[in-house]
Amino acid sequence: MIAPDELNDNELIEQIENCTLSPSYFTHEVLLRMSYILIKKYGLETAIIKNCRLKENYYINALKSDKFNYTLTRAYTEILYYFMSNSKNSSFNKLLRNFPRLQYNFKDLVRTHYGYDIMKEHRKEAEEYKGPILFTF
Repeated sequence: MIAPDELNDNELIEQIENCTLSPSYFTHEVLLRMSYILIKKYGLETAIIKNCRLKENYYINALKSDKFNYTLTRAYTEILYYFMSNSKNSSFNKLLRNFPRLQYNFKDLVRTHYGYDIMKEHRKEAEEYKGPILFTF
């Protein structure tokens, strides 16, 4: 099985979309990369929609789980977009090197962005989305 870092952007998105990416590779870094690819390709608003659809589908069909969290998925996209917008980095790997908090301290970024623990408030639907309380990193 090919590791995600060996896949190009289109192949990674396709494997997530088709639920052929091994669940062992469905990691925080892969979720960040997926968000990065979608933002670069579609812009923020469309990336949020596509990211939620892809991730929810993967949770249901590949992970056989109902633990998809709309708010957390949206946070991945919004937070990554913030750092991409405030960076001159031309690649995902450079972005992670310059902003290691994305990779190693993401939970605190989410708390800073939302002002509450979105992991405890498990939401499935966009209609339930309240949005971030704070937006300072």
